[in-house]
Formats: sequence, structure tokens, C-alpha cells
Amino acid sequence: MTLVSGLRTDTRTLVCRRLAGTAAGAGAGPEPWPGTEVTDDTEDSGDFALVLADRLLAMARDGSSGRTVVGLEPEADLMEVAFVLETELDHQRGDGPAVELHDLVAVVSVQDVHRWLLSPAAAPATDHVTAEFLASQVEFATVVVLTDAATAPPDQLDSVLWLLRRLNPDASVTDVPTGPLRAARWSGRGCARRLGQRMGWTRALAGPDGGDALVFRNPRPFHPERLFEAVRHDLVPHRVGRIARSRGLVQLATRAGQYGSWRSAGDTVSFDPSGISSWDPDAPAGQELVFFGERLHREHVVGALHACLLTDDELLAGPAAWAGYVDPFPVWPVQHHH
Repeated sequence: MTLVSGLRTDTRTLVCRRLAGTAAGAGAGPEPWPGTEVTDDTEDSGDFALVLADRLLAMARDGSSGRTVVGLEPEADLMEVAFVLETELDHQRGDGPAVELHDLVAVVSVQDVHRWLLSPAAAPATDHVTAEFLASQVEFATVVVLTDAATAPPDQLDSVLWLLRRLNPDASVTDVPTGPLRAARWSGRGCARRLGQRMGWTRALAGPDGGDALVFRNPRPFHPERLFEAVRHDLVPHRVGRIARSRGLVQLATRAGQYGSWRSAGDTVSFDPSGISSWDPDAPAGQELVFFGERLHREHVVGALHACLLTDDELLAGPAAWAGYVDPFPVWPVQHHH
């Protein structure tokens, strides 16, 4: 089966119709999308994935076969849906007809990628989700469909293709399909797990030099107040160039026992618990951050981040002193260990 994500309902539905019609042998005409609605009362993406898995397995047991196409709302966490769905389908393998996740398709426009991730112009102050949805979709896809590549300004198209190759080096990038999707590099069973290990930012951290991404590593914790102010005033387009996307793990002095999952997309920055503790054997030594952007002033980015690290005196003061630092970042839920 194929999961299709995208910000715009019209183009996402068009691609779903094309793929579903092709899978049914009907070509790429305007025939209705032969799908059924899968609804769930919960807003949790993982719970929805379990409902979807049950529906797909029931359809297979009732004799359905071939390629099923499922369109996701933009608010769905594509990665969570894909991982939970793939795990559940693998768990049920052998108990009936096999169902497997084959492709993850992100439907995007050059206009949207440029506006939300690459343009130095500020995003609407009230929109804190669109850029992150968009970046998450394109970096976790086997296929990226560009809906307006033929009409986009050449310079914008070049910039968007450059960014897509950095965020998702192995994705197949194509126009709106008029026939079956060509098998992408990571298509087929296990595609979600493979993608999770091969996204652009994880490859940059794993590589010896990070490619042309900016990789920042340092064992010292960040001072939370200085980092917060740097995000607001220093890591901004007119000072360092446009940071299109950044991902990684961050350790604050006030939360030294836990690592935060850092992600930015355009003007949007989020900092959530990662579930990784400082004593985890796989935990990094301090900060591990990856930055992607055209014409970044790298020395300015690195300088701004270095200024946020604890000084020698602060480091020697120890955790008791760190606990008193101002920490403007959102409070994380308390973890309970059993």
C-alpha cells in the first residue's frame, strides 16, 4: 500500500486518484478515487495507524488485492503513522494475506517549499505548523511529487531541488504521475525503517564530514536563556542566511539528564523531549545539530551557537548552579520510570 501526504488537499487528492486509477488498471483519467474513508475518533497518529492497519488487513482477508492508496491529512504525523503501520503489518504477517507498506509519497509544490523553507521573508506569525509539516513530509518519503515544476520560476525550482536532495538524498523526485510510480530506491517492505536511517540529517551526522550540511558538535551543555535569545535574534535570515531546516539533539544545562529533539523548518523551531537520557549508551556527547540552507553564513551560525555554550566558570559551577538558570523553553512532561 501507498501513503500519500501533502499540504494541499486538491493536489494530494489528484495524486491519490492517479495512483489508485493506475493501480486498478484504469490509466490516469478522471475516474473517481476507488477508496473508502478511514476515520478514527482519536487525534493521535499512532492510534490512527492501528485503525488503518486493522482496516487494511480486513480488506485483504475479504479478498481485496493489489495496490491500496491512502491519503493522509496534513496534520497526521507521517513518520509515526508509517512506523506504527509498518510494525503492525509485519507483526500480523503470517496470520493471513500479506499487506505491506510499499511507498511514502509526499505531494508538494515548488511554491510552497520556497515560501515556507527557503524564502527569507517571515512566515505568518500565527502559523507555527505548516513549515514543519512540509519539511517532515519531504524528508520522510520514498517519492516526492512536485506539482508545479513545469511552471515554477527556474531559480526557485533549482533551489527547491537543491534542498530536496539535501533533506532526502535517496527520494525519487517526479512530476504528477500519469502512470505507475517507478520503484524508488527504498520502495518496498521495510521502507519506513530504511528511511528513518537515511534521512539527510542522520546521514550528515553519520558521515565523516557531513557533506555540505553544517554539522555542529560540542560536549558542553547550552545555557538555556542564551540559546533561546540566539534563536530569536541571532539565528535569523538577516544575520546568518536562511536556515531552511535543522535537526538534532540538544542538551540544556537545566535539563542535563535528558536530551531534547531539536527541529526547525523555516521560521518554526520546536524543542521536544527525545526520550534519550544522558546516561543512555547511545546518547551523544553534548550537542549534535545539522543545518541546511542556501548561502548560509556558517561562521556566524557556529559563532552564535558557541556563545550559548556554558563558559569555563559556568561549567565548573556544576549542576546545582545550573538548576537556577532561567529556562524559557516549554516545560517537558515529567517522565515516570517503572
